[in-house]
Amino acid sequence: MKLEKLFEPGKIGTLDLKNRIVMPAMTTNLGDNSGLVNTRTVEYYSERDRPNVGLVVIEATNVGPGGRMFALQLRIDGDDCLPGLTRLASAINKAGAKSAIQLSHGGRKARREFNKGAQPVAPSSITAFHYDTPRELTLEEIDNILEAFADGARKAQEAGFHAVELHAAHGYLIHNFLSPLTNKRTDRYGGDLESRLRFVGDIYRRIRARVGDDYPLIIRINADDYIKGGITLGDAQQMAVLLEEIGFNAISILAGYAASSEEGYIAQMAPSGVFPMAFPRGGFVYLGEGIKKCVRVPVITCGRINEPQLAERVLEEGKADFVAIGRGLLADAEFVTKSFEERFADIRKCVACRTCMSAIYAGSPVRCAVNAEVGKEKEFRIKPSKRQRKVLVVGGGPAGMEAARVAALRGHEVVLCESNYRLGGNLVPAAAVSFKKELLELLTYLSGQVQKLKVDIRPGTKVDIKFIKSIKPDVVVLATGAKSILPDIHGIRRKNVATAVNVLERRQETGLNPIVVGGGMVGCETAVFLAQSGRRVTLVSRRNTDFSESSGLAPDMEAFLRKWLLFELWPELGIKVIGNSTFKAVTEEGLIVTDRASNDKLIRGDTVVFALGLSPVKDLAESLKPMGIEYYEVGDCVKPRQIVDAIAEGAAIGCRI
Repeated sequence: MKLEKLFEPGKIGTLDLKNRIVMPAMTTNLGDNSGLVNTRTVEYYSERDRPNVGLVVIEATNVGPGGRMFALQLRIDGDDCLPGLTRLASAINKAGAKSAIQLSHGGRKARREFNKGAQPVAPSSITAFHYDTPRELTLEEIDNILEAFADGARKAQEAGFHAVELHAAHGYLIHNFLSPLTNKRTDRYGGDLESRLRFVGDIYRRIRARVGDDYPLIIRINADDYIKGGITLGDAQQMAVLLEEIGFNAISILAGYAASSEEGYIAQMAPSGVFPMAFPRGGFVYLGEGIKKCVRVPVITCGRINEPQLAERVLEEGKADFVAIGRGLLADAEFVTKSFEERFADIRKCVACRTCMSAIYAGSPVRCAVNAEVGKEKEFRIKPSKRQRKVLVVGGGPAGMEAARVAALRGHEVVLCESNYRLGGNLVPAAAVSFKKELLELLTYLSGQVQKLKVDIRPGTKVDIKFIKSIKPDVVVLATGAKSILPDIHGIRRKNVATAVNVLERRQETGLNPIVVGGGMVGCETAVFLAQSGRRVTLVSRRNTDFSESSGLAPDMEAFLRKWLLFELWPELGIKVIGNSTFKAVTEEGLIVTDRASNDKLIRGDTVVFALGLSPVKDLAESLKPMGIEYYEVGDCVKPRQIVDAIAEGAAIGCRI
């Protein structure tokens, strides 16, 4: 597919862009404790295919006062910020990309602990989900914040950024003024839409007075709050017309924000435009299309655009003027270059697992499940090895394939052995459930890359000491994975016993009335897998069945995906849940459990499927210890964890050997 529209030059105000690709603002938590740009920040942005991205937008940067949302959030509220920001802008600009910086104030989502204990402020005293109750801003305080935005824009221009973007979405301060849900003021900053827009209009005018008429100003708005009583697409269209009249040079769209614990799952899951893999690609494109119908200024759209072909279609069909590709550039820093060169199979696609957001919410630096380099660009930069070695990788799961890929890129001779007749390891059962099919993109990428790199792949090969001696490797990488845990209870060897992994891989079939034992992520996903195939499923767990508690079902699942699974999908499938139960024995009729009152009862079912976790496969490692062969263990054979850990360890060993 020719990408003609994607690589067509574009223009935002006076700013000429080489193509229609925008890297949008994404929080990274890579700054230092005082909110200043450091070397790690520069390395991260320098690695994001900067020569070929049309516009790079630096993450939400706090203008102050009292607007900081994250411990490591960048700021632009003092002269001490300028040297680092200048260095950052220079690093992007020198490579040929254009740069912008997003100015933000957290409003009611600002945190006391990051603002010297100050209570958060907002247009009205309305509490956000999981946040402190804000204090209503006085007119004098509003004036101070207007000045802070203007001063931030002046500093951005001085630092060398080509444009400024205002963050007016996701429940932050500007959005608080725009939304009728959070703005109940009766003065000139509250009331009808035009009055609620006065705050951002005043920001615009203050900024223009500082930076001049030619400096490009972009605004990023919610095109739909996905919350009853909030901003709808119709409201956003009226807003966009007025924002164009105010003078903004482009409108970038987002949607959704968590306003309260009672609001819908889309609003909760959409913050930062980071939908999980359960939702379709291009999820916000229709919103961008709706805004574009109403304005003449360029519209930037977003929402799981993780492949260039989709981006091209969006532009070709006239649904937007630019596409924001965020997580796609986390997953593969060379996304744009590979797209331009039509090396589509070489693109490591984002699988929408939300590992990046989970790290941010935990206060940690950004991570990517499929790309170990994110946030550690210098550490994981692949360099040719000083001496070629023969590397034997045992195990073709994600850790093994990543180790083989990186080692081959460094020039080593690599042999990859897998006991199954297909590569993938536990990626295969993980991708079996309907809403995780996206994980197959990672399998396709890794298996394709090791083949392209001429790795000697040997499927259906069981590796033992004799085999290792025959290969004569210089180094062995053990990625032998983990096996299903079965409890030592009566009847565990019966024919009606299965494991979740075998069921998900379709190596074992169940009857029409299966019992799934285990209330973690795998157990819940297996229950869904079976229910969606027409089975009447009963899930048994030691855990309680209060979905809202971390001690309840699937606490190891990504938070927003868990909410959708348990509150939206689960009720549709009629899965019966029995909690607070200890399994005691498997019988021909089903499973005997003991409840909290120490009473035994029989749960009837034709197949008992155990999903009680995995245990590392360590046999080969134990045999290698006395032989003096250099070896390393990666992935689940160290400890069963997540894909992000497998990829990180595989990449680290590939870089080390």
